[in-house]
Amino acid sequence: MADVVVISKERGSELGRLKYRRVLLAVEKLRSTTDAETTYRLAFQVVYLHCWSSHGAAVEPGRLWRPGSGSAGAMLNAIWPRTPVARTYNLPACRDEGVSRPFELIDPALHELIVEVRRLEPDVGLFDVLLDMYSTRYSRGDDYFTPNDLAYLFAGLAAPRGGEVVRDPVCGSGRLLRAAAYRARTQGGEVRLSGADLNPTARYAAAVNLALHGFHADLGKGEADSLRAGTSPEPADVIVANPPVNLRDWGHGELKDDRRWTLEVPRSGNANFAWVQHILADLTPQGRAVVLLSPGAAHSSNSTDGLIRRRLLENGLVVGVVALPAWLFPHTSTSMALWLLAKGERRNTHRALFADAGKLPTARDGSRRIFDQDSVERLLQIFGEWQGLRRCEDEGAPESAPWCRAASLEEIADAGFDLTPARYVRNGGTAQLHSSDGDRNRKAELYECMDRSAAARNRVRDALESRHDYRVG
Repeated sequence: MADVVVISKERGSELGRLKYRRVLLAVEKLRSTTDAETTYRLAFQVVYLHCWSSHGAAVEPGRLWRPGSGSAGAMLNAIWPRTPVARTYNLPACRDEGVSRPFELIDPALHELIVEVRRLEPDVGLFDVLLDMYSTRYSRGDDYFTPNDLAYLFAGLAAPRGGEVVRDPVCGSGRLLRAAAYRARTQGGEVRLSGADLNPTARYAAAVNLALHGFHADLGKGEADSLRAGTSPEPADVIVANPPVNLRDWGHGELKDDRRWTLEVPRSGNANFAWVQHILADLTPQGRAVVLLSPGAAHSSNSTDGLIRRRLLENGLVVGVVALPAWLFPHTSTSMALWLLAKGERRNTHRALFADAGKLPTARDGSRRIFDQDSVERLLQIFGEWQGLRRCEDEGAPESAPWCRAASLEEIADAGFDLTPARYVRNGGTAQLHSSDGDRNRKAELYECMDRSAAARNRVRDALESRHDYRVG
């Protein structure tokens, strides 16, 4: 089968969610009969089969749509393992994973979902809406799927080029890889994709997501913890990553002597700089990366964090930092920051570019904010010129935007190697931390504590909901 490519202009928008309202109600009805992971994997399968069968690549899925063809669950369980995406990525059918609930208990709701999906024209926009719905309602702490508009920003800052290897060590739903592949294709090139994720449902979503858009990635033989697994056999030219923020249990005890910690052994209670050093170790000698980190990583007073920040700068590994505003993510109000890293000689090796994207105009999309597209393009233009990845005139200079400014290594050192963009952008860029900046940092830390508390409540809720006492008849 040729991979399915069905492009939607309504992906992730309020209009799209209204269009798929009846499908989403059917998903909720199915969710009332089984756990969230099973519900959404079944929904992913149904959407994939609908798009696949519409291309005339197979006759077999037609059996699933016919009324009176028997148990919908049993039929789906029989068809799914023979699909190209299931064979390529070793994606099991639900029954093969030992789901104990008899199909007759979920069949009515599953049949209703199939009918509602079949009623629509094949459209991968539905798959994106399902990803957002799953991520918003069932994310656990930092275990969520990156929104499409932020994936576009990642890819634009990374600027992948044809022939390069692009990797995401915590690939989630595969949106960062997909965005990077699209970015390279618009420039007339193709990239090789690879990724991994510890969450089996995330890997499942990534495989289907990429296949629906006509891309292939090496996702390994199964779920994997990239920090514990170490670097890949082939280094990447570009890495895009949205790792778990402030991860506590990351394997410090078993990994403290790992060769990846060339700057310093990361502290035990926080994996932020373990991810940074893992990503740098997995890059080619001229590789580059875009990594999402908590704002605390830029200014943490922990001595180990401070030492690693200093060595990152002294070794010319930091290209720049982009501070993101709050409410860009559907599951949290916390502000975040994108770090641009690069190895090897380049332009502006001993300077860093800072941008406060909180000063850019945004719009509302449901409960979250989205950037104005023109502002994003301006941001990408400035950072592309700064890295030497694109040629610009005066409009590409950092000084051309009031929310952007470059700082020398000496100036950053005078600021205690603090990489908070507000230190350098505010008031023409003085390296003095104003009281409002301190308030912003303290507020960000408070939001992080609130998010961790919410994540703990979600884990308890999910544990309680998973305790089904159903008899297998």
